[in-house]
Amino acid sequence: VAAVTTALVEKARGLHGASPTAAAALGRLLTGGVLMGSLLKDAAHRVTLQVSSKGPVRSILVEANGAGQVRGYLGQPAINVPSRNGKLDVSGAVGKGILHVIRETGASEPYSGTVPLVSGEIAEDLASYFVQSEQIPSAVSLGVFVTPDHTVAAAAGFLVQFHADVDDDLVVHVEQALGAVPSVTTLVCEGYGPQDILRRALGGLDLDVVKDAAPAWHCGCSQDRVVRALLALGPQQLGQLISEQPETQVRCEFCTTEYTFSQQELSQMMADAMA
Repeated sequence: VAAVTTALVEKARGLHGASPTAAAALGRLLTGGVLMGSLLKDAAHRVTLQVSSKGPVRSILVEANGAGQVRGYLGQPAINVPSRNGKLDVSGAVGKGILHVIRETGASEPYSGTVPLVSGEIAEDLASYFVQSEQIPSAVSLGVFVTPDHTVAAAAGFLVQFHADVDDDLVVHVEQALGAVPSVTTLVCEGYGPQDILRRALGGLDLDVVKDAAPAWHCGCSQDRVVRALLALGPQQLGQLISEQPETQVRCEFCTTEYTFSQQELSQMMADAMA
């Protein structure tokens, strides 16, 4: 699978006011979420990727579904990490930590797996997750190119998985092609689309496209959902909010939308719920 995610990563960067390195880290995990979401069998199924780290970024959370919709946020979006060898130092921003993956596929219990980060570069960490947690050898390439004016000019990625019944000669052919493929951001800047990227990564193999969807930023937050979350606090904690301040603000971490409720609105909500 492959995806070009430039527009959605730029939207995420703008929403969170992310610095170039933070935008690259978030963009890589967003793209990884899109790729993993495309493997889900149903559009309503969901995968959550959570990086918890000791680096300056602290944490990254991404949610994606089978329809190509994705959202995410960082713990510290305004970090300032020096470049390394002329490139954004994503591994320095992320540092050591863990990657936690949750797949919700309609089963009674979601699938969950946790692995240590091997590099903080995100792509290598996802490849390590597939091998350690799902026993599937995988090649993952993710990239985000940010211009000097802090705009995301290119973002993309691909995921190639080798299953047990793949012919050995085909594996060798693909591995050689993967070793020679340029960075995905270079390919996007040269005008490559997702199918073009895959053909290059697979050494010119013919593609049988079984699924084609445009990845997009999507946050499903709403006032109704926020109301349900506030009611879930319970009468005691909600009553404390009402008594302590004239209005309550709730901010969605994913899209930064703020929802404001007056004391009167909260009191009415609590009365309706108790009734």
